[in-house]
Amino acid sequence: MSSLLQTLLLETIPEDTDPILLLYIEKLLPSLEQEFAPISALGGSYEAHYQVLSQLGDRYAQEKAQRWSNRADQNLLVHVFNGLLTAWNISKYLPQPLSEIEKYLLCLGLTLHDYNKYCNGQEEETPNNWQVEEIINLCCELGEKLKFQLFWSEWQDYLPEISYLAQNTQNKVGTNIYPANWPVPKIKDRRRLEIPLRRLLAFGDIAVHFSDPADIDTQTGGQRLREQLRYLNINKKLVYHRLRDTIGILSNGIHNATINFAKQLNWEPILFFAQGVIYLSPVDNNTPDINELQEFIWSQISGVLGSKMLGGDIGFKRDGKGLKVAPQTLELFSPDELIPKLPRVIEVKVANIKDPATPKRLEKLSLTETEQEFLKKGADIRADRIAEFIFLTQKEFFGDCNEYINWILNKLEVQDKISAEQTQLQSGGVNYGWYHAAAYYVANHDTFKPEDILERLQIWAEDLAKWAIEHNLFPSRSSPIRDIFYAYLTQYLEVKGWESNYLFLNVEFTAYVDTKSKAAKQPICSLSSGEFASEDQMDSVVLFKPQQYSNKNALGGRQIKRGISKIWALEMLLRQAFWSVPPGKLEEQQPVFLYIFPAYVYSPQTAAAIKLLVNSMKLINLWDVRKQWLEKKMSLSALQSVSWLTDEAQLGRFKKDKYNKEDLPFMAMSYTTTRGKTLTDAWVQPAFLALTLPILLGVKVVATCSSVPLYNGDTDFKESVILDAPASFWNLLGLSNSLRIQDFENAMQRLLIAYSLHLDTRSSPPDAKWRDLIKTVREVTTNVLNIFALAEEGLRRDKRIPSQEEVKRYWLYAQLWVDDKNEINEGGKYLMNFIEEIAQKYRKFYRVGEDDLGNVYFNESSHSILRPISIALDVMLSSPVNTDKDTLIKIGCGQIRDALERLKGKEISRRILRNNKSQELYVIQDFMEFCVEEILGNEQNKQGYCKGDRALLQENRNRIKSGAEFAYRWLALQEKSAKSS
Repeated sequence: MSSLLQTLLLETIPEDTDPILLLYIEKLLPSLEQEFAPISALGGSYEAHYQVLSQLGDRYAQEKAQRWSNRADQNLLVHVFNGLLTAWNISKYLPQPLSEIEKYLLCLGLTLHDYNKYCNGQEEETPNNWQVEEIINLCCELGEKLKFQLFWSEWQDYLPEISYLAQNTQNKVGTNIYPANWPVPKIKDRRRLEIPLRRLLAFGDIAVHFSDPADIDTQTGGQRLREQLRYLNINKKLVYHRLRDTIGILSNGIHNATINFAKQLNWEPILFFAQGVIYLSPVDNNTPDINELQEFIWSQISGVLGSKMLGGDIGFKRDGKGLKVAPQTLELFSPDELIPKLPRVIEVKVANIKDPATPKRLEKLSLTETEQEFLKKGADIRADRIAEFIFLTQKEFFGDCNEYINWILNKLEVQDKISAEQTQLQSGGVNYGWYHAAAYYVANHDTFKPEDILERLQIWAEDLAKWAIEHNLFPSRSSPIRDIFYAYLTQYLEVKGWESNYLFLNVEFTAYVDTKSKAAKQPICSLSSGEFASEDQMDSVVLFKPQQYSNKNALGGRQIKRGISKIWALEMLLRQAFWSVPPGKLEEQQPVFLYIFPAYVYSPQTAAAIKLLVNSMKLINLWDVRKQWLEKKMSLSALQSVSWLTDEAQLGRFKKDKYNKEDLPFMAMSYTTTRGKTLTDAWVQPAFLALTLPILLGVKVVATCSSVPLYNGDTDFKESVILDAPASFWNLLGLSNSLRIQDFENAMQRLLIAYSLHLDTRSSPPDAKWRDLIKTVREVTTNVLNIFALAEEGLRRDKRIPSQEEVKRYWLYAQLWVDDKNEINEGGKYLMNFIEEIAQKYRKFYRVGEDDLGNVYFNESSHSILRPISIALDVMLSSPVNTDKDTLIKIGCGQIRDALERLKGKEISRRILRNNKSQELYVIQDFMEFCVEEILGNEQNKQGYCKGDRALLQENRNRIKSGAEFAYRWLALQEKSAKSS
């Protein structure tokens, strides 16, 4: 079974990939994921680091733990794999290509270069740099654990070379580069270990510590990378582009357009960040011209939007008053470009065939009976489309121009029937006159089909554009959206070599002051900081309901005027285009947005893999997740078996022609929706995804209801997972809203237990009833015995007893729940031990489901199994409050003994000590003493489960009985397994 990361890589990697790298991905990557993914290479939890270092006896444990945790998260898998791919990608520029053996050494040396971090994660000590033999032995052990044999059968013959490279990758403290200290290598030319291999490894390792494209100029790591290039004799220089703002699809469009522009300059991208790219460029390459780049980016962005707009997908809206055009559409296209494309838009948007508007419009006009009868032949969708086209073009381009009105009447051949004044009859913003004219035309040509009408509309549209140009009737055109987009690029886009004198603070402050003046009456953009002017937006642009967002207004002002800047208008239109979201409808589905960031950096191969995931990830079936998790015995490796993509992996299948609509993701975006009505419904899927994607892919994820990204890049937060204001079930599970790498296992186990228990006990397939998840979580976090109570509730509803598998499952749920290294669960561990001891004690004198020969069967009822504990509870609850402990024990013993005496027939086998009455009485008394002392307890010294409080005992009665039944059945299963083995 391939892992998710492996599948994504195999589907996106070029077909001509070197067989050795391909073999690494196919054979070694799954083992690396299993061993390295849970280990922190950078960042991580302070508590986890401190605990490990303290156990290893490090006297600087506190200082080191603090220093490590102050960095942002990156797991060891991502660190190693991206470092390897980066080193591999630049190796093609070497003057002398790597041999086959050198490629193997490059792969394995970089795989083991951080063996000390792996050992720390396993709470093991690492050898010192002079302990060469111990280093080689450690590398050998790790190689066997990671299954190097599957990748390279001769790897052990080259173990000294692999160990040498692993030890000396970093060129810092801890190196041991003197050949005399190492065994004689098998490689023919030992100098090749130093250059190029060790320098390639150093380049890859330094690169994956970068967190921003500008680090090549602002951090010492940039100088170290250039130093490695000089050692390697690679005649290239490092350049970058960076966008200092992140808003979503528009940001990714800018990044990808810049990459396409850079390709023309022979810049090769080698490192991808949330905010830009580092390239290798020719040494003599000139800095790109800012104006040319801005124009190129605009052509790419506007081209994508334009194709969607002219297809009728976005940029237009039809309501009761007719078709409306978004301002952005008018700014992207000149009138002579847009008018010939309108018939296609009309076809898509005016599709009310069963309920045409023309008959209703004609009713508003004063027509004779003869006219009404005649026009009935044309009062249908055909007239709607003609009228909408005429009215739209007049409203947007020609206004009250008489020449236009007469031109249209001539085209409709109704100039003798309808006057120009009649065509302009309006009421409530609806033009009735053009519906009248359109109906006349259709009635005169009633044999025309809708497609014939569209064909004529197309001819008229083309003729109209030519005629208007010839007569100079179009208004002068400007594109404010393009000018503001250029200003946005000037302010935020940065390319190595550019110098900017743009006064960002002054411009933004001036814009802010202007919007707050009473004279301006201009609101600030609802979705950004307000550096660009805001404007009213049509419902065809924004994804929200009108009442669900407003603007910031002057203090004390009454005007609430919704609107967003043109930059965010572009973003909203792009989201409509790529997400196929109807405008104004998204909020009804309670979206939760997932913003996916690289953990520091992507290599080109991993960036393409993440792109495939974002564009093809299907809705995760949590029933299937539960099934896979249970089949894998509740191991988190089951997440790899979940069906994430629609088809099986095929090498290079998506290299060229698929998913180019969003190109490579920098900050990738996705979102979930729900048909449910509660916040819990909305958060069940995204909570799972936000935790799963970092586990499987090593990315960083922010989940939020905000359509505006909370962070510009991964450097703005240290944690791997952030959930912004999740549904209350998340915090009730005892989980933090921000998680680091070492927190994943516990968080995922608790989440899967809660989800699976809920699906087991409260769902009614296919309805999962997620709205009740909060009830499930509340009960389980209140008392672990509620796991068994919920199970009993579901079983009673189905009128059956638990199967052996269900007994094991629920018992394991409870054990995992209390075994999470969390101090709040000490009470849970006590309860599990306590309930197991109850069952153990009365199994000494009472067994059901077994015959005299020791054969075990499991079809006994709950009533039969719980008879002793039921009697004990009844005695403690029904006796007077002032009854002393000894009296309770005697009453209980007597009643249990009487119950055993009444067993007859086959039931007699339940009394396993019937031939030894004295021993039987002794164990019954021991059981009853335990019940009185540990269950009821003592009110004075507050000992025992209920501390002497009978009301509390009554409240917990069913929990105790449910727990005791499952404990009893589980112990019977354990005993049966022991006998069979």
